[in-house]
Order: sequence, then C-alpha cells, then structure tokens
Amino acid sequence: MKTVDKFMTDPLDYFDRSVTKMHSIEPADLERLQRSAMKIRVADHIKNIELVTNLAERLGISSVDEFNDVVPLFFSHTAFKSYPSSLIDKKRWDLMTKWMQKLTTYDLSKVDTSQCDSLDEWLDALDEQTPLEVITSSGTTGTISLIPKSRIQAHYTMKIWRCFLFQTFGKEPTEAEMRPDVDVIWPNHAKGKLGHLRMAALLRKEFTGGDESRFHALYEEAIDSDLMFLASKMQAAASKGELDRLEIDPKLMARKDEFVAMQARRPEEMAAFFANCTKKLKGKRVFTTAAYPIMYQVAAEGLAKGIKGVFAKDSAILTGGGTKGHVLPDNFLDVIKEFMGVDVIQEGYGMSEISAFHWACEEGHYHISPWVIPFLLDPETSEPLPRTGTVTGRAAFYDLLNDSHWGGIISGDEVTMHWDTPCSCGRKSVYLAHEIMRYSEKEGVEDDRISCSATQQVQDEVVNFMKGFEG
Repeated sequence: MKTVDKFMTDPLDYFDRSVTKMHSIEPADLERLQRSAMKIRVADHIKNIELVTNLAERLGISSVDEFNDVVPLFFSHTAFKSYPSSLIDKKRWDLMTKWMQKLTTYDLSKVDTSQCDSLDEWLDALDEQTPLEVITSSGTTGTISLIPKSRIQAHYTMKIWRCFLFQTFGKEPTEAEMRPDVDVIWPNHAKGKLGHLRMAALLRKEFTGGDESRFHALYEEAIDSDLMFLASKMQAAASKGELDRLEIDPKLMARKDEFVAMQARRPEEMAAFFANCTKKLKGKRVFTTAAYPIMYQVAAEGLAKGIKGVFAKDSAILTGGGTKGHVLPDNFLDVIKEFMGVDVIQEGYGMSEISAFHWACEEGHYHISPWVIPFLLDPETSEPLPRTGTVTGRAAFYDLLNDSHWGGIISGDEVTMHWDTPCSCGRKSVYLAHEIMRYSEKEGVEDDRISCSATQQVQDEVVNFMKGFEG
C-alpha cells in the first residue's frame, strides 16, 4: 500500500524505482502528498531537534498546514558552521559534540571523545559510535560546515543516483538499468569526510557490483579534514590581511607544506590518471563525475591528441558545479561528449544540506525531486514569493527525506523557478532554469547575511554556548 509514510521514508519504493513515475505524478496530487508528509516530518523534528524545538517555541509554531508555514523555521546555509572555530583549535571535541547534538535527532550523549586529538579523529569517533556519517564542506569562507547526515540516508542517496543516472525518462526501467554494474572513474581521493568524498565508498558498493577492481581512484588515500580546516582558516585570514595573527596548532602547521605540495602535484597527476583510464577502460561502460572545468580540460586535451569516443555509449558522465571562475567555450559540453563517446552529458543541481540532487532534463532544466518542496524567497527579506508563474529569487528547500537533521534550508543561490509552465521534455515536475548564480558572486560580498528567523536564533545559541565554554 502506497502511504504517506512510504513516500517520505522510501520514495524509491513508492515510485517503483521508476524515474518516469517520479516525474509523471500530477502536480496537484504531489502537493497533497508533500503537504501531508511535511506535517509529519516537521512535527517530529520540532520534538526531536533541539535547535528546531527552541526556534518553534520562540515563534509560537507547533504545527504547519500550508507550505509557507514552515519557512520561518528554515536555517540559512551557514547554520551548519555556527560553532565557535576556537573549539576545534582547542580540541574541545566534547563541546563540538554538544554543539552537534543541537542539530540532530540522534542521541550523542554517550559519544566518547577522550581519545580524539584531531578533527578527523572526532569525526571517526562519531562514525564509530553513532548512526551519523557527518559530512564536511571545503570551507571556502574560512569555516567548514559540519552536516549530521545519517549513514542510512547517505547509502539511500546513492541508490537514488543510480536510478537517475542509468534510466531514461519516458519508459519503464529494464533490469539492466535498475542494477547497472560499471567501472567507476573517480578523479579524487577515495576517502575523506568532504561530502563528495563520502560518496566514494558508496559508489564502490552501489555501482560496481562490489568488485573493488572496478573502482579507479586518483588517490586511494583519504584527504585530511584537519588540513582542509587549516587551508580554509589561512585563506580567510589572508583575505583579511590577518594571517600574522592566526593561531594554529604547531603540529598542524608543520603539515602545511604537505598540503601545498599535494595541490601542486594534482594537475600533472590528474592528467596521467585520465590518460591511464582511457587506455585501460576503452570501450567499457563507466561512470565518472567531475566539475565542468576539469571535465572539459581532460576532453580538450584528449581530442587534441586525436583521442575520442573513449567509452561505451551507455556510460554515465556527470558534470556540474559551476565554472569555478574558468571561462569555457559555448560548445564545452559537445567537446566532452565527443571525447567520452556518449550522446548525453548529465548535469545536476544540489547541496550538501539536503538529500536530493535535482537532475537536468534534455532541455537543461533542473527538475525538482518529488520528496523535496521548493521555495523561492525574496533575497532581502526571505519572505516567500508566489508559487505560480515564472519567478526569480533565492532558492530554499524543505527535504522530506532528511531524517537525521533539519531539512529546511535557505541557499545562497539566485534561481528562476518555473512553477506551472510545462517543460517540453514531458516531465510534470516544477523546474529551475539552468542559469544559477551565487548571490555572493552577484553582489561581490560574502553571502552569510541571510534574513530569516533561524539565523538570529542560531547566533544567540552559539553566543550562549560560547559563554558557557569561556566560563
């Protein structure tokens, strides 16, 4: 029986693991389903996530009925880095655990951090002692985000990816599409706590049929979270002219050269890695993913050497993530297709704070996954904008699948949503236009000043938390 509970806990089963069915549900039917699921999930999180509990009490919210009712409870995308960074510097992993407890449904009170001497060791302790699999961000603003995702949810997300990467919308999936086994080309570290590096172990399991020899990584070792934290702090301090005032653990500072050397070697090692993969896996069905600039550079260099049509046509090639300041030619996707040997390059839009990745259709539109409720907010006030027509504003999402942490997130992205204009691809879901811009890039400032009720609540709680630490 297809219940609301099944929809919000196992949407793959609800839609018979069919991407076609996921994006063919009538919008009115989907909205009714989403509204019912939202009421259940919000009630659970008001009860079981301390920060949401406190915020709901402050705002006088005990339940939600309409979509916009949940918006005052949304966190900004900066909420998951609201801890005092000095706690990491001073290795107060007990207090970091207490901070994280405010953000998750799971009980962390019995976590033993007494043997932890680094950020990675603390994250390992959470891995070993709780149902969490915390993911980190790269920390480009000077502080890394720490998102308490559940291990079950992380594995489930890869099952979703497998459906979207290998199925074709408009027809029911074959057995081969439901359970594809491919070689995975992973141009990165095979281990680490960064969101995309957590994926590596899951790709080994979900995409290769468990055959370790079919997973090909640029680096088999892990990237160190402590070095990433150091790099982010130094970058932020340097941008403010405060590098000389930065206090860093001497043991960590001694490893700075290690990180710098690793980054310096990377372009050469990346080129050699892809050259080896194109020879070793020529004609095979593969999955690989990398940001636009990396994918284009590899393809352009390959074509310049007369190499093209490298992999099987039914390979899954995923790219995205913005141009990262690089200027790419208008036909860069065609260049990648020609080199890789595929007719379709898959693209998607997502963020670490939510489970869903919104996959692009043939028209280049990002269709919203059915278990995610999208919102467009006024960029200055964060008030909800109309849910009709074509609207441009700040993207926000409520993820019904999030079980371990709050699913209401205000992003830093300016997007254009098509609420009721049918897409010529045939999907019935609402969708975003392909052009997405960070507000920080648009305005030339760091976009950590989102206006929402939760922002001040987070700040207040951190101030009080820090007072307790200093006392």
